[in-house]
Amino acid sequence: MVLVCVVLGIALAIVTFIALRSRRTLAKLERGIAALGNGRPTRPIAAGYTCLAGPLARLFNVVAPKLEARIALQEQDRQQLRAVLGGMSEGVIAIDARRRLLFANASANRLFGIDADSVGRLIPELIRSTQVQGAVEATLSSLNPYQGEVTLATRESVLRVHSRILAVYGTPLPGPPPGAVLVFHDVTELRRLERMRQDFVANASHELKTPLASIKAYTETLLDWALKDEAVNVRFLERIDEQAERLNQLILDMLSLARLESGQEVFEHGPLLLAPVIVACLNSHRDRADTKGLNLGLELGELDDQSEIKADEEAIRQILDNLVDNAIKYTPEGGSVLVSCRQSTDAIVVEVADSGIGIPRDELARVFERFYRVDKARSRELGGTGLGLSIVKHLVQSIDGQVTVVSRLGAGSRFTVHFPRFRPH
Repeated sequence: MVLVCVVLGIALAIVTFIALRSRRTLAKLERGIAALGNGRPTRPIAAGYTCLAGPLARLFNVVAPKLEARIALQEQDRQQLRAVLGGMSEGVIAIDARRRLLFANASANRLFGIDADSVGRLIPELIRSTQVQGAVEATLSSLNPYQGEVTLATRESVLRVHSRILAVYGTPLPGPPPGAVLVFHDVTELRRLERMRQDFVANASHELKTPLASIKAYTETLLDWALKDEAVNVRFLERIDEQAERLNQLILDMLSLARLESGQEVFEHGPLLLAPVIVACLNSHRDRADTKGLNLGLELGELDDQSEIKADEEAIRQILDNLVDNAIKYTPEGGSVLVSCRQSTDAIVVEVADSGIGIPRDELARVFERFYRVDKARSRELGGTGLGLSIVKHLVQSIDGQVTVVSRLGAGSRFTVHFPRFRPH
């Protein structure tokens, strides 16, 4: 009887020991699985062969490193994907089937004015645009990718609203759960350049056609009957010569502008005394001003022999010639044109002000466009090509300067050019 009790006691002790070891191993397994689920590193679990949870612990030791490596790889891929999406200039948003935001990259945040706290909210609440919402619905309701354009109005200030044209590329995601990814590319500048190209072709064709039509008409008249009529033949030939010169000037301006825009017009920008160039420019235009009875004035201010800018002399001559020529053209008889100068730390400022016809406020932003004219009929009558101010803009940009204009209809205009000063090294 005593022996049986001893054996039972030993057996009970062994069972208790195994149970305690198994319990500790199970506790370690519980902590390891919790750490694995929370993304924390795990440690191998030591378990003897007498432990009931030993096989489970050994399986954990084999599987846990593989899961950690796979999770680390997925996290690395996720970070790379976020970095790629974050570096894209296009706006990218992901939504679920309930039209709730799942993800938006930095460009989308800037484009639509949303932030990280917007995840989970409905798209109609975040983006107040029926066209964008229409693109979302079209993507979600189709099995094929969606492509289109939307116009997005963004408020830059209290009184100014800016419209952007966005190309939209939507891809439905079958899931689970289903959703969609939409990519928004800002093509506002591209569309503006396309319109400029179309306008340039149309305007250039019209500008070339007008003098050619006049030349053809006068030539046909001379060939029909006017060649032998001394009362009109010389006058008709003079008109042909005027239109041919206008056509030649137009072609020269177009070629000059094309070279400037393509970077083929090479200027050697270096130290240049500005005052003598201004004086020479005004002297070349003084006869025309006197013929119209205009007061052509010059105020050099503090400009002296030390007032140098960094520019090419021919470029500065073209800038000043175009500005002074326009001022004289569009100033009525008896008016005034004043060229004034002042200096600042980094630039020499030249202003060309006139008392001419002026420019409407809503058209000031277009004065540097190619073929733009305030008064088209008057400009053609005066022989203008509509390219002078566009050439001025490109020349000023080529020397890292700046040109602006202020004007009021019927009260004249003032063009201001900032020429960067020459700074010897």
